[in-house]
Amino acid sequence: MNNKNWADIGYNFLVGEDGNVYEGRGWGKHGSHSKPYNSKSIGICIIGNFNNHNPNAAAVKAVQDLIEYGVSLGKIQENYTLLGHRQTTQTTCPGDSLYQLIQTWPHWSSN
Repeated sequence: MNNKNWADIGYNFLVGEDGNVYEGRGWGKHGSHSKPYNSKSIGICIIGNFNNHNPNAAAVKAVQDLIEYGVSLGKIQENYTLLGHRQTTQTTCPGDSLYQLIQTWPHWSSN
């Protein structure tokens, strides 16, 4: 935020490797994580650099639980499509290792 002079966190939720989910913009608010997708997606960020290793099991479970919870609340459609940040805008996010991992999750799409 400071380096880019952003006024707020762009993601709807952030997840730490402590297994906690932190509310950024929360449910029902447009994110500011990927311009083409802000109005039609939920942005979830795992805090850290995951180019060369995956986040720990606690963070992975927290993200998967958050997605399931969003579906149960009706905030995420049951037939949602999962994309990595780099698929929606020019970035290396979520890191090479994490990107490979999410490709194994249900609902991931190469499109």
